[in-house]
Amino acid sequence: MDVDVREHGGSRVTLHVRLDETEVQSAFDRTYQRLSDYGGIKGFRPGKVPRKILERHYDPEAVRALIYEELVTERVEEAMSQQELRPIEQVHIEAGPPPDEEELLAETIKSGLVRDEEDEAEEIAEEPEVAAETEGDDEPPEIPLVEGEAFEFYTTVTVYPRPTLPDLTQLKLRRPVAEVTDEEVEERIEQLRRVQMEEVDVDREQIEQGDVVIADVKVVLEGEDADEIEPNEEEIIVGEHEYLEDIDQALVGHGVGDIVDAEFQYAEDHPDEELAGRSARIIAEVRSFSGRQLPELDDDFAREQGNYESVEELRAGIREQLEEAREAEAREELEAQLLRHLLQETKIDFPEEFLEEAAEHTFDALRDDLQRMGMSVQEFAEATDRDEQELRESQRARAEVGLTLHFALDALARERGIEVTDEDVQEELQRIAAESGGDMEFVQQAAAIQPDFAEEVQDRARRRKLIADVLASVEIEDVPIEEYEADRAEEPAEAEEPGPTDEGEPADEVEETEQARQAESPEASNLDSRDGAEGDDQESEPR
Repeated sequence: MDVDVREHGGSRVTLHVRLDETEVQSAFDRTYQRLSDYGGIKGFRPGKVPRKILERHYDPEAVRALIYEELVTERVEEAMSQQELRPIEQVHIEAGPPPDEEELLAETIKSGLVRDEEDEAEEIAEEPEVAAETEGDDEPPEIPLVEGEAFEFYTTVTVYPRPTLPDLTQLKLRRPVAEVTDEEVEERIEQLRRVQMEEVDVDREQIEQGDVVIADVKVVLEGEDADEIEPNEEEIIVGEHEYLEDIDQALVGHGVGDIVDAEFQYAEDHPDEELAGRSARIIAEVRSFSGRQLPELDDDFAREQGNYESVEELRAGIREQLEEAREAEAREELEAQLLRHLLQETKIDFPEEFLEEAAEHTFDALRDDLQRMGMSVQEFAEATDRDEQELRESQRARAEVGLTLHFALDALARERGIEVTDEDVQEELQRIAAESGGDMEFVQQAAAIQPDFAEEVQDRARRRKLIADVLASVEIEDVPIEEYEADRAEEPAEAEEPGPTDEGEPADEVEETEQARQAESPEASNLDSRDGAEGDDQESEPR
């Protein structure tokens, strides 16, 4: 079998296959031998039926059609595999040599204009079938295959994009390095002490920084009557800025029974549009206050923090934690550099319909996120000073970034022979269990019954293994973190469309930086988790 491939751009190719006389004859011989082995002809044992008897028993044209279908299907699949081509549409076969470039272009345009609506709706990821071209419904198709004669055929089809990867052998990455200082260790210890502060009675009449104040608080908007507003009892820790700073600091120097009145203005970007930018007064009547006392920094305190027997062991443990965190951050930066390089240097000629469908999926995801937030696409577009078309173009650009990264990583993994083992999968499941707060047994069950999740785990493990393999093979230079951050600040800003996150809305489907940092990891949301995540503590704020 001889195979030629002609590329036309947009991941559209023509596959030309030539079979010599021997291959064609062998196909006929094999088929008739199978019919003989099947037997069922009176007077002959299976496998011993003469060819002439078989030709009288079976319609030769039907046999030839069977041979044609099997031979073409087998050879197309073999040729596609050899050339590493994966079609994203149904493969149609034409007998004979392919036409010249102009005829092929006309044929492609025509097929695009008359494509059946059902073909348009097919999922691009669906595995295609090989089918011979047939004309007419009333007459049986003519089979362009003759026993003992050479045969050639071709197909022009859109295939999954094949990226041109950059040469990574000369790639140099920079790892930001930052030593953990004694000051950072002491600050972390102080944070632990502040978390465990206890309220204590104080022998003084005035509120000081750090005190816990119980007060009846009411917020009076401009134009409102303070007497008509009911106060709320609030706990305010002076100096923590968990409440409005205006009243936070105004309490200092006052005592029980005092009424503190402070003016302030809501931020222009306040989430409540009725409050944004408005002036108001906050009135607080002090009911009581108490001081807070830090626990003693001694061995007892250290033992309460974990497996430490002394303050020195606690310091050593905190230093180790900080160092591990720095190492993890440095590795994330290395991975981000690698993936940014792949995004910038990988060349992919995407099929237009492939991009369009991916962009539509991305836009649909944006719409769904907005609906969950109670906002329409039109409202979001107006809020970000864009129209729907601009949003679609933004999502198309994001989809292209995501697809580029996906195909680049996939091709690189195949090029480097990265294979995922059962051990790799188990390690990934353990990571997911830790990230999602679930137990290992639950995550394993989810992978067993949810095929999509199991595939996500495989992809995530494969990507992690690939990145580790690449990082182990490239040159890495350690640089002080200050130098690294300064250099990054001077680099041209990466093109990045504002997304819903920029307006306090749902996160974008594709972000260059995020995709350069992490795989599309199957977090707890993919597990239909039994356990509801606890919300973060929100800062108290009136109204």
